[in-house]
Amino acid sequence: MYKLQQLAQLVGGRILGDSSLEIRAVSPFEAAGPGDLTLAAGRKNLERLDTCPASAAIVPSDFSSSAKTLLQVARPKLAFAQILEHIHRTPFEPKGISPLSSVGKECRIPEEVSIYPFVFLSDRVAIGCRATFFPGVHIGEGCIVGEDVVLHPNVVLYPGVQLGNRVIIHSGTVIGADGFGYVFDGSRQIKIPQTGTVVIEDDVEIGANSCVDRGTFGATVIEKGVKLDNHVHIAHNCRVGSNTVMVAQVGISGSVTIGRNCIFAGHSGVVDHVMIGDDVKVMMKTGVSKDVPPNSSVSGQPALDHREAMRIEAITRRLPEIYEEWKAIKRRMKDDGN
Repeated sequence: MYKLQQLAQLVGGRILGDSSLEIRAVSPFEAAGPGDLTLAAGRKNLERLDTCPASAAIVPSDFSSSAKTLLQVARPKLAFAQILEHIHRTPFEPKGISPLSSVGKECRIPEEVSIYPFVFLSDRVAIGCRATFFPGVHIGEGCIVGEDVVLHPNVVLYPGVQLGNRVIIHSGTVIGADGFGYVFDGSRQIKIPQTGTVVIEDDVEIGANSCVDRGTFGATVIEKGVKLDNHVHIAHNCRVGSNTVMVAQVGISGSVTIGRNCIFAGHSGVVDHVMIGDDVKVMMKTGVSKDVPPNSSVSGQPALDHREAMRIEAITRRLPEIYEEWKAIKRRMKDDGN
């Protein structure tokens, strides 16, 4: 149980109503019941707030027209996430190194770790405090893993990969596989050796079954705070700027540079050697084939300014009607000619 006043202090909010309320859970609007705190940020939920059985609601700072106890904050969704994280945070409990794991030579492993059965650590692996490796994790030779890192089952780090602090990587993801580089000699494809590595900075989270390829030379870099969804592919020699978000099935070709705070919607992609500025939004299923300046929104295949792409789409949908109008004009011109 949590006092609502404690939660308000956590997020810097203001309470209208009973600040002594005890909160048993944080629940979504449709499922909330007595004793719950819920989020009511959108117009529809605010209009229905008095019919919601939740004991209290997180609302925007300028909303007060409800008999329910309210927690007013400037950014309701952010406060909701912060409270959820606070309530559901599980303290780290070191379990040590399972005897059913395999540890190579010259590894540096602190006491405060949880290494589960069937984890494989190659030689010269360095691990920070409070790291958690679940069963089936494979760590290649010479990898460096920071503090408070969580690697879920069957994550693979190829040799030489570096992870910063508080990195979370979900099941089935592969970091540091060879980039896709070949040269055709006239009769067969000759592989270009991929001699670089991958550097993943602090507070990055990577979803399940994603891949980040090592650089041909140097490093593929995922900067701090980047969030990658499931089934995302980052090719060799890319740099992804801090706090960028990529939704499922995004594909980034080799040697692409992406700025900070960008958003890539699902199934979008970028061709090789493109530069994308800061604060760019790439819409769903967009194919980016040339550089994109900062603070842009692009969509379409190939990518265009989003507003221009929407105008083209609107005209395209009218093509059958326009075609019929054109045929009618052509008939009238023919009749006038007669």
